[in-house]
Amino acid sequence: MNLGPLRSLDAIVRSGSFKKAAEQLHLTPPAVSLQIRQLEDECKLRLFERIGRRVRLTAAGRTLHEYAQRMFTLERDASWALERMRGLEGGSLRVVCSETAAYYLPFLWREFGRRYPGIQVQLSLDNSEHVAERVVRLEDDLGVLSIGTGHPDLAAELLVKDPVVAVVPPPHPWARRRWVSIDDFEGQSLVLRELGSATRALAERRFAALGIGWRMAMEIASNEVIKRAVELGAGIAILSVVVIAREVRDGTLCGIRIRDQEFIRPLHLAFHRERAESPAIQAFVALARELRKNISVASAVRVLRTSRSRLKGARPRLTASSKGGPRPRTDQE
Repeated sequence: MNLGPLRSLDAIVRSGSFKKAAEQLHLTPPAVSLQIRQLEDECKLRLFERIGRRVRLTAAGRTLHEYAQRMFTLERDASWALERMRGLEGGSLRVVCSETAAYYLPFLWREFGRRYPGIQVQLSLDNSEHVAERVVRLEDDLGVLSIGTGHPDLAAELLVKDPVVAVVPPPHPWARRRWVSIDDFEGQSLVLRELGSATRALAERRFAALGIGWRMAMEIASNEVIKRAVELGAGIAILSVVVIAREVRDGTLCGIRIRDQEFIRPLHLAFHRERAESPAIQAFVALARELRKNISVASAVRVLRTSRSRLKGARPRLTASSKGGPRPRTDQE
């Protein structure tokens, strides 16, 4: 039995629809439908039943899906056995992370590719809450998490401590400030990521814990679009400092530190404990450990907060202080 149609079956079960399965598999919906019809013809049984716009497995579909999982496991076991024999001479490394976490990875990839040119690194972007699930299901080798792993099958290694800041346009009153407190968000209009985003979850959790009332101005599932919305005055954003590094340097946005330790969050590399002996995973984790200081906010992005622009016309210059990480300066300092 061809594994291709079985992967389509599995993707439909996981995503809940033919359309989403097609997107995950980089196929067209008609191609996925054709593969399922071929499976049903081969089995001489219906595998799915439609209920409105939703689909669910029949009894035969559930049985076939269980066996498909076993076949995928055997395929992975064979791949891992061969990988251990190859060492670091070839193969691939599948990494999944959120859009925000991806900003930290190019520096690592460049060095990893230089040291191990035979290994192809494949990156997938997903919502933060799905990253751990994908690594647990062994769909990916490594995940970058901004929340605790929380799963007994996962091991984690600290990647970087990621400051989350308030983001405003230069004309905003906050642009001149060194920092803001949680109380300052009372009554403010915010532009936040979608549900499931770790950054949004962090902000909502802290606001709820401290009884801060705020208004959702816009909900956008893209950091880049959020930045453009803030530039146009749509509201205040809460984003990782690494996301706004270029805009701070260009003077189009300002990042203000939030005086709350919860807004400095650790990002971890997570991997399945069953994959701990993978040479590629071991090499990537060791490299992250070796280069951790180089991918830190202080030395890699050199942005912790924007200029406070106390004097009109001052352009921000971002420098690193000897203690406490980077600090902003103006041309008049």
